[in-house]
Amino acid sequence: ALPAGARPRSLLRAGGRVILANPLFDAARSPFASLDEACPVVSGAIVSKALIDTGALKQILFSMDAGQDISQHKAPFVATVHVLAGRLRFGVSGQVREMGPGDWLVMPPGEPHDLSALE
Repeated sequence: ALPAGARPRSLLRAGGRVILANPLFDAARSPFASLDEACPVVSGAIVSKALIDTGALKQILFSMDAGQDISQHKAPFVATVHVLAGRLRFGVSGQVREMGPGDWLVMPPGEPHDLSALE
């Protein structure tokens, strides 16, 4: 079930990833949502869903099954990582750190980073 105020959307499937084609929300309303319901963990996969994309703000939610990896890449904008549940190994600019619930990170544009879900 979609969270109240969520817009209909379509899913794209690529390899083990399921990608949400359109953001769940826009900035015209103030809906409450369960992130666990919006982006559940799928066995053996990485699920990513755009929550909002206004041009000035783009927020994407990821859920990853243990053992899943996202290879090194860069974002052309400031990016943040906030771990809500589970544990992951996060590499950024040659430094690697294990992150868990409540951990947060901000990265400048173009910062190379990669991650692996531990649990």
